[in-house]
Amino acid sequence: MTSPEEHKKNIRQFMEDIQEKIRSGLLADRQKIIGFATSEAATNLVEYFLHKKNLVSSGFHLNHNYFSSSQRAQRMLDMEFMGKKGLIPLLVRQEELRTILCYGREKEVEKAEEAIVTLQKIKKFVELELQEE
Repeated sequence: MTSPEEHKKNIRQFMEDIQEKIRSGLLADRQKIIGFATSEAATNLVEYFLHKKNLVSSGFHLNHNYFSSSQRAQRMLDMEFMGKKGLIPLLVRQEELRTILCYGREKEVEKAEEAIVTLQKIKKFVELELQEE
């Protein structure tokens, strides 16, 4: 089981790694790492959010594969919360980008940039939803 503090640490590490790749101009060269890091950061963000909102039990765990389709994401996130209808498409797109970036031949840098922008949208959602606490 991952505690909320561990999720925060994981999120911070993934975000720092992504920022390092941006600063170094390595988005095209490290796109597989970007695909992995953005997906894992997104999954940790959502799990952190669900725990902080007490929407899941302490043993609950998310896997990035849960977002391979909208239908599967709806099943795995069967609890109700504000913004869920907007969050699920972002998570599904993040998973699509992970697959695009992590497998097969190198892709255009815009896909890595899109993965980062999508992660930033997910992060903003979580921050906005948790600021009221």
